[in-house]
Amino acid sequence: MRLPRFRYVILLATVVGGVLPLLIMVGFWLHIFSFAGERLFYIWPSSILLMAMNSDHAAQSLVVLGVSIAINIFLYLLVFTVLWSLAWVFCRWRASLRDGTTI
Repeated sequence: MRLPRFRYVILLATVVGGVLPLLIMVGFWLHIFSFAGERLFYIWPSSILLMAMNSDHAAQSLVVLGVSIAINIFLYLLVFTVLWSLAWVFCRWRASLRDGTTI
């Protein structure tokens, strides 16, 4: 099993963490999604900032949206990095079993 390079995992996490919230926001504006915030939290964990925000001021709304997306990108980076690291350790362990030089 070959793992993707770490830089590609970082790039994928950044793209998914940044594009996914924007697609969700567009879906809400176009009334494509009918689910409420309870399921949104699983795909966009930092959306709690938007749920707690008072939407009277447009400038504050954009700042909170930007911070929420930045936090989401960081969370996706963290999760993808941990998963890739665990997969790397598992692959190295399996390779050491085949070589006869166990860790």
